Amino acid sequence: MVAAPELAPASVFPSSRRRRSVAFLGTALLVLTACSDQSEPAPTPEPEPTGPIAGVEHNAPLHSVDPAKVAQARILPDTYPGSSASADGSEATVTLRGGEPGEDYRHGSVGLSLESTDLADPRMNRDNADLVTVLDSLHEPTLRFGGNSTDRRFFFTASDEPIPKDWPLNEGEEITKVTPEDLKRVAKLAQRTNSSVIISANLARYHPDRAGELARHAKDAFGDRLVGIMVGNEPNGFYQGKTNDLTIKGEDWDQETYAKQLTAYAKAIHERVPNLRIVAPGAYSADWWNAAADAPGTDPMAMAMHQYPLSECGSQWEHQEPTVANAVDPATRDNIDRLVGQAAEDAADHTMPLWITETSLSACSGSNEITETLVAAVHQAEYSMRVQEHGVERVAAHSSLASCEGGAPMSVLCSNGTLANPGEAFSVRANGLALALIASIPPGNMVQTSTSTDNLTSFAVEHGNDTVSVVLTDYRNPASGKDRTTTVNLPFAVDYATQSQLRGPSWTSEYPVAGLFEDHSNASNSPNPSSSATGGPSASGAAASSAPDYPADPDVALSVERALKPAPSNAASVDGYGLPITPVGERPRVGGVKAGSKTVDVALPAGSTTVLTLKKTQPSPSPKESQ
Repeated sequence: MVAAPELAPASVFPSSRRRRSVAFLGTALLVLTACSDQSEPAPTPEPEPTGPIAGVEHNAPLHSVDPAKVAQARILPDTYPGSSASADGSEATVTLRGGEPGEDYRHGSVGLSLESTDLADPRMNRDNADLVTVLDSLHEPTLRFGGNSTDRRFFFTASDEPIPKDWPLNEGEEITKVTPEDLKRVAKLAQRTNSSVIISANLARYHPDRAGELARHAKDAFGDRLVGIMVGNEPNGFYQGKTNDLTIKGEDWDQETYAKQLTAYAKAIHERVPNLRIVAPGAYSADWWNAAADAPGTDPMAMAMHQYPLSECGSQWEHQEPTVANAVDPATRDNIDRLVGQAAEDAADHTMPLWITETSLSACSGSNEITETLVAAVHQAEYSMRVQEHGVERVAAHSSLASCEGGAPMSVLCSNGTLANPGEAFSVRANGLALALIASIPPGNMVQTSTSTDNLTSFAVEHGNDTVSVVLTDYRNPASGKDRTTTVNLPFAVDYATQSQLRGPSWTSEYPVAGLFEDHSNASNSPNPSSSATGGPSASGAAASSAPDYPADPDVALSVERALKPAPSNAASVDGYGLPITPVGERPRVGGVKAGSKTVDVALPAGSTTVLTLKKTQPSPSPKESQ
């Protein structure tokens, strides 16, 4: 294993922002001393900080604090550690092409998919601090409610009907009733976090009028935040053999029957909510999404597809088993391109947008060697960029509100407590940090790129404000690969580049979610003054590590104190921390970048996703313009 770069102590590695502030303060005091009237009363001193950040209470939830203040309290270095290129020269190249801008890239492109039954979960409310923090970190996300529960255990009623007794259920399953009051509660969370919402109607229990009433009440609750209603979930999987637990239709279920029912649902929905977008089919098969697109009476419609690249849970197709080797294999990315590319062509042929309403690296149940790990996180970050280059407008990573202990291990987020008794506190896993990193990229247009090797991928976004984001993913083994000098060739000159980075010491590194729920006292959660051995910028310990024990809210895991504590050396992290992702304007610069150059040389760690922000050089005005 290659040791992560060692950082200098904070006293040797101060922030220039801090030096400038101290110098300015000293000058200001001298001026005030010389010019003030001594007969005037002394100014009232500023109140003492109540927590590690001035003016912010101890253990404040992250959503209540400007992420820039958190980044400043971490005291990041001016230059990103280890980013300077090697003197030995470039080992890989990335080239940005000029020409017309490509596909749109916008906030809201990434989001979460949850089960329809989660609408009834009382924790989905505007006062759940951690959920607000997570959704805020995704910057105007899409929040989709669907999944297998939609057609098997989800019962919407606006008139307090009793739960049906005749639905077939597997052992341990129960039907969840969702009411208009549930929709109103979730709508307040969506409003607070500026989230768009997709809901789903039960198709297996055929009832178009009930779907229409769901649409009407959802529109009343969510207003313009309701961007669509899905009709069923993965109808291509309704029949999977008589003995399969997921089978809910007979052998005669086919695309023709599905299309007729989709038309009937669309009619009932549009009678109550004209022009509400129908979203269908939420399938992983071209035959089914084209059947949905061809169904009459469904306009306006978004073509919805699902993709789980490594979901061979047996041993039939070895190249699709959920292994680290398959996760980093270029063939997996080729398969993603083929399926998403086909869906994008079909959506364009039908002049409708393409949404990926469910995705993850794998859908296999239980844990395996990729669940909760860095390799799944790197995939999630890279996938979120890859599909947008194909023109996908929205992409939602499938998630669960269940507990970290016993819950879905591929979920982006999870709660404290147990599966039987989940708690109020939430955190993201490593793949959630990856989503937040990508969501931090400002809106713009995709730019065509190319790389010199198949174990390095690149994507770029032109923002129209003289900045360009470049996302580089290095698929080499982090446990054995050395930092690789990579040259980014540009069609324009740059003044400087800044950096943020997802990485860890091995592909199986995890983000330590459990530690966020163990002890919320301030004394144990003070920033660690030592450097973060994950290779990112470290905290200097500027926040008081000797502060007295201060009881924290046990229902809040994502607090300021937690955010100022670096991740352990064996963890996956972004810049050595968890949430919040450092805002673009606070990120350290890449070392060694020469102003006016059309190349940026950067050292990329193996097993990482790096977001560079390039600041373009402004051309000097002509003599006539300067007069």
